[in-house]
Amino acid sequence: MPILSIRALPQKVSDEKIKSTLKKVCIKISEAYGCEQSQVWATWNEIQPGFYCEGSNSSDIQTDKSHPPICELVCFEGKSKDQIESVLKIAASTLSSGLEIPNNIFITYREAKSGEVIAGNGIVRRS
Repeated sequence: MPILSIRALPQKVSDEKIKSTLKKVCIKISEAYGCEQSQVWATWNEIQPGFYCEGSNSSDIQTDKSHPPICELVCFEGKSKDQIESVLKIAASTLSSGLEIPNNIFITYREAKSGEVIAGNGIVRRS
């Protein structure tokens, strides 16, 4: 159930490139996480120009060296530190490549705990 939420400034790549990158990152996360592609979700939310600051430095568009897309990856608990690092690295490299912003991605990893998630009509518990 990995869910990747991305907030970013307007990009230098086209909307079609962003859409294809979202699909590709879902596929890559599913491979690294060990789940079906349909179980990985990714969303994109654009930050309005000027509404993203690093200290006193704001930006209207995505840059190569600052103002990285801010991402949160939520996954069900139970993965090892090595597995978590692998998923984070593949997500970051896929986004960096697809958005053409090498090494300028920020991702936090959050664990969804057994009994603290509802999907569809039921509480999800670790089996």
